[in-house]
This record gives sequence, structure tokens and C-alpha cells, in this order.
Amino acid sequence: MASSKVGLVVNPVSGTDIRRAVSTAGFIDIIQKARIVKSILRGIEAVGIDEVLIMPDFYGIAAHALNDLPNLSIKWSFVDIKSRGDYTDTMNSVEAMIKENIGAIILLGGDGTVRVASKTSLDTPLMPISTGTNNVIPYLIDGTLAGMAAAAVASNIVDRGDVTFRLNRLILVVNNEPVDYALVDLGATLYPFRGARALINPEMITEVFISLVKSTSIGLASIGSVLKPLGLPKNKVLHVIMGNKLWVKAVLMPGYVTTIGIDRYEELELGSRVPVGKALTIELDGEREVEVYEGDDVAVSSDNKGPVIIDVNKALQELFLREAFMRWHLA
Repeated sequence: MASSKVGLVVNPVSGTDIRRAVSTAGFIDIIQKARIVKSILRGIEAVGIDEVLIMPDFYGIAAHALNDLPNLSIKWSFVDIKSRGDYTDTMNSVEAMIKENIGAIILLGGDGTVRVASKTSLDTPLMPISTGTNNVIPYLIDGTLAGMAAAAVASNIVDRGDVTFRLNRLILVVNNEPVDYALVDLGATLYPFRGARALINPEMITEVFISLVKSTSIGLASIGSVLKPLGLPKNKVLHVIMGNKLWVKAVLMPGYVTTIGIDRYEELELGSRVPVGKALTIELDGEREVEVYEGDDVAVSSDNKGPVIIDVNKALQELFLREAFMRWHLA
């Protein structure tokens, strides 16, 4: 059996933002995340792998989990980064893992965690597990199965090309310079500051671009679920202008279903560049990230250069077909 390395990134602050004060979003504490990590490691161990490289999170979640697994048979180590306690820990850890020829990276977080990891993940497959708030990309899945799927991809037990897919990106362009990107939705808002970052008031949204449409989407992407319930072609993104001609129900946060007015919407060819109307802050995958100012030339483009994501169902199906998880007893 071929063997390789799996990376593990735990976002210690995912699933803790202000939306818990205004919705029914759950709180995933560090103890629960440690339990998920233990399940992940056992899943990886069951498949077999050379080593697990781990991000040293500042709450010590992974370290706590490892202390509870004294008989773990796989080798593990923390990547050598200087922890700052912010999003750069994820970026720097993933970059360090890539240099170690990592075969797959497991992420605990939400859409924002996947977006940050993708800035340095290159073509390495990501296995995202939902511990955030508005999760469109990450899977709500047991850590054991996620660990097994990632290990199967990393060790080449399954054919990576058969069990992964690549996401599109929505690229924010300010004054002809690409500033940042989203993987699910990009919204123009009238919030004057980034502040608490989360989108709470739908009346503050002026327009939204959506690249990933799923019936299970939450947040601004859920607008696309209603407008395009069968999804989008791979070479298209959705552009929605707010107004009062068409009214749709959207799930902006857990337990928060609201009616949003729309003026018009259209499918855009991948690569199209569209100017953004009035905006003070730009939302990327659920959080206000970029402030724009009067006189700025703001536009959105798109491409197919997003991160590679493991299709967990396909990966596990292929694993169980190819690996000896079932043996006959022959008399």
C-alpha cells in the first residue's frame, strides 16, 4: 500500500461569532472540536498513513486530543510556524504542509476557513468538516469517516481524479487590482465598517454574486438555492441585484428565514467582469472583509482556479470497494 502524509488544521474560533446572539446557530466549543479531532485521527489510523502534520492552534485543541490518544499508532507532529492566533496561522500552516509533500489536508471550520486555506493549498485536496456557522462547502460528517476519506486520497488508495472536484472563485477587483476572492458568495453591502463582520440585516445588501449553488446552502448563497434550485452550470456564476420586483425566502442564518427583494438576476459566463454598484463593505463567504471608498472602481470577475475538494461520498465508496474492509472466512 502506498503511504503519504495528511495535514490537519483546526480553526479554534470557527462557530463562535456574533450570529449566535441573533439566530439559533450552535456553539461548537473546544471540547467538541477535540472530540472531532480524535475521531479524525482514528479514521486516518484505520486506513494507514505515514504521518499527520498538525497546525499548532493557540487553544491547544489538537494537543488536548492527542493527549487523550496515548496509543495512537501513526506518527504525528506540529508544523513549525509562529502562531499569531489569527487567520494567518491557517495560511502559514497549510503552506508549511505543502512543502512537506502533504497528500490531503483536513480542515475544521466554515466556508471562511476553506477560503483562507485555499490561498496556500495549491492543488492539494482539502477535506473540510463543518464547525462554522454558514457552511456551504464543509461537510457535516463524522470525523472518523472524514479522516478515512482524506487518508485514502493522500495514500493513493483511491484515484484522486475520480473523487475530487475544483471550486470556482469570485474575484474582487478594486481599481483594476485583484484584492481577494470568495468561493461561495460575494456580497456588496451598505455596512460602513467591517465591525463584527457577520451579515445580519438583509436590507444592507445591494447585490450578490454566487458561485456555488446547492439546495442545502445557507447565507446569501441560499438566494441562489431558490432562484436556481437545480444548480448552476460549471462555467456560470449567478449575479443578483436587490430590489422589490421579486421576493424570495432565504436562510441567512440558522433558524433565520427572511424575505429578500430582488430587482433582477442573471447567469454570467465564468471570466465575465461586472462592475459593482453602491457598496461600502464587501462580504466574502459570509463575512464583511473589505472596505471600499468613494471613487473606488469596484468589480467582480470569476475563474475556475479555486481549491480542490474531496468528494467524501465518492472517496469512501472507492475506499470500501478497493480496500480489504470485508474478508470472507474460508473453511
